[in-house]
Amino acid sequence: MFTNRIIWLAITLAFTLSVPSAGAQSGAGSGLYRIVSGSYNECCGIAGDLRSSLPNESQGFVRLTVDTQTELATMTFLGKDLQTFFRVVRCPDGDPLNFSLDYGFSFSNTIVFHIDPGPPPYSVYWNYTVSNSTDRLRIDGMVGIVQQNCTDLPTRFIHTNVVAVLLPGPRVRITEFSSEGALLFIQGRASATNVIEASADLARWTAISTNLMPDTLCPVCPFLLFRDTASTNLAHRFYRCFEIP
Repeated sequence: MFTNRIIWLAITLAFTLSVPSAGAQSGAGSGLYRIVSGSYNECCGIAGDLRSSLPNESQGFVRLTVDTQTELATMTFLGKDLQTFFRVVRCPDGDPLNFSLDYGFSFSNTIVFHIDPGPPPYSVYWNYTVSNSTDRLRIDGMVGIVQQNCTDLPTRFIHTNVVAVLLPGPRVRITEFSSEGALLFIQGRASATNVIEASADLARWTAISTNLMPDTLCPVCPFLLFRDTASTNLAHRFYRCFEIP
């Protein structure tokens, strides 16, 4: 009897989902994108117009997060270490400006980030357009500062024709069935936090585990194992896994 049940579980559990993000949708999806081309320049300071090609050490990736409930988005430029925010100095005695843009309005194939100048002393504003086609972004826009002091520093920071491709999400597969439950094998990116979700009908999903992928020198080697003990008494069980910031 138990052998038959294991065979049945093997059939139903084999339909395993691996999604790159929690916010997969028709428009630009949440996820980590690697910058492959584009340019960045700063202007209007004492040094004039400073232009550089992307990617570079300080701008190697873009993390896009789209809230599926509100359709609002956040976009953050990250260094090649995938952790350090890209930032610029507003004034030597002031806080740096992190390039993490909020309040993006998501449409079918475009996200618009627009903020009017904020309060003094810096009065920061930005205007960005992010278009997508399946698994890549095209980013154009500018962050500006209406400064009253530090006139020798740049006040406009511009991204032009920045193209970023979506990195694949973590992969999950079932490696074993037993009376203790299904054993899941999850492979992903080192030091990333991964959430495993389960469903009985592919419509309602419940998080069953959150794990930190172990660090490793091999970029394709990190993996972890998770035993789903709750699967032993279920006729149907589906899984998916995604990475969170």
